[in-house]
Amino acid sequence: MRISNTVGIASWILTCFYFILEPFFIWSSTVPYYFMEQAMSDLGVTACGENTYALGIHEICSPYHFWMNLLFIFNGITLALGVLYIFQFLERTWQTVLATIFIVMLAIGNIFSGIFPADVDLFWHSLFVVIGMVTLFPGMWIYARFLSIGKKWTYLCLGLLVLVFLLIISIIFVPMPNGLLQRLFYLIVFVWGTVLAWRLSRTTPTQQS
Repeated sequence: MRISNTVGIASWILTCFYFILEPFFIWSSTVPYYFMEQAMSDLGVTACGENTYALGIHEICSPYHFWMNLLFIFNGITLALGVLYIFQFLERTWQTVLATIFIVMLAIGNIFSGIFPADVDLFWHSLFVVIGMVTLFPGMWIYARFLSIGKKWTYLCLGLLVLVFLLIISIIFVPMPNGLLQRLFYLIVFVWGTVLAWRLSRTTPTQQS
């Protein structure tokens, strides 16, 4: 069963809608929320107060945390659907199948983040997010190798993601705007997929039914 161009492109647009909806949850926080410093996950924390979870050093109180976690789940579903749409334009080989699994891991991480808020179960909340942020790199690299359209665009976005990821890791040694870097990482992924899906939609999927 093929994913239509309409559904494929719409899934990527809806994925990008995260950054349109997130400001509402930031503004609705009943305590100061530091966009540059705080993780996206803080908006889904179910409890109010300080030290609500192991890595939560800021005071948190997100009254609409239920809807924020629902947004994480929805975002993961649309991201996964968008990746599967792009996969249709690649030759089906074990490399492209593996690459698709690698990239979809990031989407699974978003879904688990919504199902398990950071203060409820930090392990399951973070596990697939961390795995997905790592497997995304070989996944996109393999995609770039097999793409006939959007190859340079994918390599460019991959390079930017590597840079952002290295900056995130450097937080261990040098103070960096963690919240901003995390959002930038996801933004690059979402824009990559949206632009690539639009370009591919004007071609014909290559996989055999």
